[in-house]
Amino acid sequence: MNMKTMTGILLAVVGAATTTFGQGTILWDESVSGPLSNDGGNPTSLGTLTLGTNSILGATEYVSFGSGGALYGDYFTFTVPLTSEVSRLALSVDKPVLVWIGDANFSGNLSSVFNPANGDLLPQLALPRIAPGTYGMYIKMNDFSSSATANYRFDYFTQNVPEPGTLSLLLVGLGLLGLHRWKKSG
Repeated sequence: MNMKTMTGILLAVVGAATTTFGQGTILWDESVSGPLSNDGGNPTSLGTLTLGTNSILGATEYVSFGSGGALYGDYFTFTVPLTSEVSRLALSVDKPVLVWIGDANFSGNLSSVFNPANGDLLPQLALPRIAPGTYGMYIKMNDFSSSATANYRFDYFTQNVPEPGTLSLLLVGLGLLGLHRWKKSG
């Protein structure tokens, strides 16, 4: 088999695995779905996250004119299902921004970060995870030197949360199995 054929097979397997395990859901892509709302009183609803990766691709801009300018942020809401959590929130952005997360009405701040670095956003927001619930979020330019656009991508990694008793039951089961083996060997 030549290298081109092997690469093609590998890409097909990775693509199939990604589809099979629910990876790669695009919640919103502004180049396809149109702009996200720039009004916190009327945010874009992205619905409920699914297991795997849920992505948002967009752009926020600052337009300077005269001695001031206009800031166009993106406001949206999303829901983390009852049995799930967001364990990682990857950010990729090409300009300085402000990211805010809070309640779905944009009245209660959970956390915010100015000029976050690319990578996992949760530690930068001082959040260990995003628990089940409905949230509001926005991203705005944080560079007012001249008219500019910040292109960004959020990837929410959503996973199931074990029920509270699952770990305890597992430990009890392993203990009983160990006790049974110990008695059998003695």
